[in-house]
Amino acid sequence: MLNLEQLTAFIAAAEKGSFSAAARHLNKSQSSVSIGVNNLELDLGISLFDRSTRYPKLTVQGEHLYEQSKVLIRQAERIQSYAQGATENVEDVIRIGVDPLVPLYVIDSTLEKMAERFPFTRVKLIRISGDQLHTAILNGDVELALNLASKAVPDNLDFVAIEQIEWVCVCSPDSALSDMEKVDNETLISERQIVCTSMLENSVLKSTGKISQEIWEASEQDDMIRLVEQGLGWAWLPKFVAIEKQAMGTLIEFKPEFQSTKLYYAADLVWRANTIQGPVMEFLISQLSKVKPEGS
Repeated sequence: MLNLEQLTAFIAAAEKGSFSAAARHLNKSQSSVSIGVNNLELDLGISLFDRSTRYPKLTVQGEHLYEQSKVLIRQAERIQSYAQGATENVEDVIRIGVDPLVPLYVIDSTLEKMAERFPFTRVKLIRISGDQLHTAILNGDVELALNLASKAVPDNLDFVAIEQIEWVCVCSPDSALSDMEKVDNETLISERQIVCTSMLENSVLKSTGKISQEIWEASEQDDMIRLVEQGLGWAWLPKFVAIEKQAMGTLIEFKPEFQSTKLYYAADLVWRANTIQGPVMEFLISQLSKVKPEGS
C-alpha cells in the first residue's frame, strides 16, 4: 500500500529540485526525505529519479507518477477534510431562499468564503417570492432567506438587515426618456412601465413603485429587463444590476422629477429563531451580518 508521507517527500523533491531543499520545505531531515523516496521506489519497483547528475532529475516514469501522486495527495486531503467536518457536525447542505428582487451580489463573496472553508457543504439557492420566504423557513424548506423587507418578521424568526439596495429608473438607450436631463412626472406617468410580479407582491414596492397609467407585468425580473431593453417601457431596477446593463450598452439610467433623494430598500437575512445552528449556518450568519449596508 502506498505511503502518503513517502508520496509527499517524492512530490517535494520533484518540485524543489533536490532532497535537501525538499527537507527544508517539509521541515524534516534530508536523510528522512531520501529514505522515504528510496522506499517508495522499492515499493513501486521503478526508479523515480536519475541520480547520475548533481541534482536528481525525474525519470520518464517519475514524471508520470509525479502528476498521479499530486492527484492522490489532493484526494487524501479531501478525505481528511471531510472526516474532520463530519466529526464537527458540518452541514451536508444549506438551502437559501432568495427573493427575486434581491441581487445575488449581496451574498456571492460570502458564499465564496464558505466554499473555501467548508468545501463539502453543498449550497442550494432557491428563488422564492418574498411573501413566501418566511413560510419556507418555518416549514423547513430553507435554512436561510434573503428578502426585501416589506412586513414585520414573525416572532419565531430572527433577522438582520445586511444591505441597503439602491433602486433606479432605467430605459432603453433608444427611448425618448434617455435624452431627458430629468423626466417630468407627466411624461413618466404617460410612458409604459414594466414591472415584475415580485414587485407587485412586495407591499412597499407595490405602493411606491407603480407610477405609470399603463403597466406591463413579467413574472421574472430577467424578462422585465428584456422588455425594457427592447424599448417597450421603463422600469425600476437595483442600481447594481443597472450598472451592469449600462456597461453592456443595453440600458440607461434616468432621473425622474419626483425623486429628490436616492431610493433604498433593506435586504434582510432571516433564519429560524431558538434553534441550534451548525458551523456553516453560524459562519454565514456571522459573515453576512458584518456587511456594511450601502446606504448607511
